[in-house]
Amino acid sequence: CFPGDKGHQGSDGPQGELGPQGEPGVCPERCDFFRGLPGGLPGTQGEPGPKGEKGDLGHIGLPGGRGADGPKGDRGAQGTMGRKGEKGEGGTMGEPGPCSPAIQSAFSATLGSSNPSSDMPVPFNRIVYNIQQNYNPNGIYTAPINGTYIFSYNLAINSKPLKVGLFQNFLPIVRSTAMTLGSTTNQQVVLHLKMGDMVWIQICELKSGVPCSDPVYRSPFRYVIVFFNKVLL
Repeated sequence: CFPGDKGHQGSDGPQGELGPQGEPGVCPERCDFFRGLPGGLPGTQGEPGPKGEKGDLGHIGLPGGRGADGPKGDRGAQGTMGRKGEKGEGGTMGEPGPCSPAIQSAFSATLGSSNPSSDMPVPFNRIVYNIQQNYNPNGIYTAPINGTYIFSYNLAINSKPLKVGLFQNFLPIVRSTAMTLGSTTNQQVVLHLKMGDMVWIQICELKSGVPCSDPVYRSPFRYVIVFFNKVLL
């Protein structure tokens, strides 16, 4: 008998069970160009590759937020002095200050004993007035400041003639002479002194070599009253 006509295609059968895993494949020396069949299972993770070369510098990132304040550190060593700053502007004028008191100086002294020496200042050691302490009882007055000063002195004798001189820093300024017994003489002198200048009265005798008089008789004082005063203008 003859064969019949071809029948229609049948429907798909049910999916079969998963077969067992195959043996691991072996790659040749280079297998990167081989591709496995689609639908295969992923292989196990391989060993890490060698470290690559350093990459290019990336772009600077955005600044981060402010961190929390750390603990206070120890005080550091003092640094070196900085350079001098520029001169500032002048300030406004202040209020007038109080007036300073005028410097005054005055003294008055008398001779406390007879027979003063002729080769040194006459020591008027009986102090009448010397608040500022510019006069030394040894007979020397020292100017406290630059200024104009008035000096005056008076003397009386009852013995032989007497000559005295007013000295400034070892230089004679004026001289006074009392020639007769019981006579008196006085003198007033205006001097411009610098601070530290010294003024005194000295007896003029031959042995002293002072240039304020001619040779005179050498005679001791029997009775002498001398006043030596000074006032600062």
